[in-house]
Amino acid sequence: MSEIIKDDVWVTPRIAKELLGVKQTATLTKLAVKGFIKRKKANSKIIYYSKNSILSYLSGV
Repeated sequence: MSEIIKDDVWVTPRIAKELLGVKQTATLTKLAVKGFIKRKKANSKIIYYSKNSILSYLSGV
């Protein structure tokens, strides 16, 4: 997994989907697997997504 930034804000999949304008959780997974956005697993069922990485992805950085 990519390096984790300490000052990053981690959001739920619902908020991540709203930020990205997508409806499917599978889309979030694809973006994370390809390395476009960062995610971390709190446990086997709970996944959080990096708000900073989502905003960077949206801005094209």
